[in-house]
Amino acid sequence: MEGGISNYLQNQVRQAQQIENQIEQIGTQKYQLEVRIKELSKTLEELGKVGEGMPIYRSVGPVLYKVDDKNKLIEELKEQKELSEIRINTIEKQQKALEEKYKEIEEVIKKAYSESKTK
Repeated sequence: MEGGISNYLQNQVRQAQQIENQIEQIGTQKYQLEVRIKELSKTLEELGKVGEGMPIYRSVGPVLYKVDDKNKLIEELKEQKELSEIRINTIEKQQKALEEKYKEIEEVIKKAYSESKTK
């Protein structure tokens, strides 16, 4: 930072940078959840095609184990998908609030900087 920039303005710039980082992290989380939802949707679609009596296996880490109750597995996957969708909605609200806060700080910085230039 320049020596001529006030502490207040420096703090506003730092806060804006922190908010940028938070927005980026939230975007990454949102993307990961969207990928998870697509995977769950595809898995549920494929499970719907599996006939009764066909063995179904579930991966837990590096181990596969046979699923005894297909309907229970489907319900678990639907619940995971629903929770992921709820989490995305929450993240989108956080992202919107952070973007609004960023715009406010950006305006403060612009105003303070232009005022310091005119002095």
